[in-house]
Amino acid sequence: MTILFAFGMPGVMSSWGVAAVHALAREAFGEYTIITTDTIEDLKQHVQSRSGTHAVLVSQFPEARLSELIVKINVPFLLCLEDPIDAVSYLARATDQRDFGLVRAVSASLACLEPLTSASAGLVLRRNDIGQRSSIDLLLKKIDEHFSTELTFEQISSALQHVGMGSPDGASNTGVPKLEEAAAAVIVGYLTPKEEVPELSESLRELAGKVLRPLQFGRTETARPSIFWPRETFLAGDRLGEGLDSSLDLTGGARCLIYGPYLHLPSGRWDAKFLFDVEEDCHGQIFTLEIHANELLGRLRVCPQGTGSFETAVPVEVLDPRTPIEIRLMMDSGAIEGRLSAWSIEWLRAA
Repeated sequence: MTILFAFGMPGVMSSWGVAAVHALAREAFGEYTIITTDTIEDLKQHVQSRSGTHAVLVSQFPEARLSELIVKINVPFLLCLEDPIDAVSYLARATDQRDFGLVRAVSASLACLEPLTSASAGLVLRRNDIGQRSSIDLLLKKIDEHFSTELTFEQISSALQHVGMGSPDGASNTGVPKLEEAAAAVIVGYLTPKEEVPELSESLRELAGKVLRPLQFGRTETARPSIFWPRETFLAGDRLGEGLDSSLDLTGGARCLIYGPYLHLPSGRWDAKFLFDVEEDCHGQIFTLEIHANELLGRLRVCPQGTGSFETAVPVEVLDPRTPIEIRLMMDSGAIEGRLSAWSIEWLRAA
């Protein structure tokens, strides 16, 4: 039994890459099973109940245990990545969703895939690195070699017909289309890189860039950036479901002031650095900061003195990247004055 593993974030690169793996599997195995799962239990079930049946496993949101297993046993896998803003645009075009939930979905996928980006057994295909530089026959041969499926020339030629070969609009001078040409021919809802779509507002596109670009892991040539969650990602405790204003009036009773943003982080130890300004003195008011996932990850009580810019940090350990993170800022008692602004969170990998 052979299982071909294909992982990737939502988008054009993943859609084409998974299609390529299926094309190879058809030629190499004939009949095979498709395992669409994010959990190690479903993989175990296939191995135990279908002995001898070849399979292709596809996942965009692998749980931490599945990623750890893939890395530990050093099994070959394909990982497809692209610009996260393009991924958000792709989801906006493919679904009826038009709100911040698109950013949450892409953050979940990137957080889940992070352990795989530097694994030695992975073949990482980044759409922006390939673009129009590589023809699909070379890409397919590279995937074939990585999985050791050892297809013949005739089998490669047959597989190419399922991934964009022979498109009247996509033939290059050699008759073999490049990745973008082939993807445009076979992927419903195809978008060119950095294409702006009407389904995605400019403000959401800009916010997605702030949140998601630091999650592009796996590039060893650059230092790992901090992850920034700006004010615009959070929700107002006084108006459930509505965004947080630039300035927050503290007048009133004890309550939850800020919550959200239900974004995702890769597994590991993190320091959450809370940043905010006190515009009007809140005279010894005590605030409670909480970080939640499936359970409480961290809590800290703070008492800002005077006015100005403040920051404080809470160490946490993220165990499941598929679980969204919720931040809560609560005011422990009532206030007759006071105002907060410039609220944000910066996440740093713990040393």
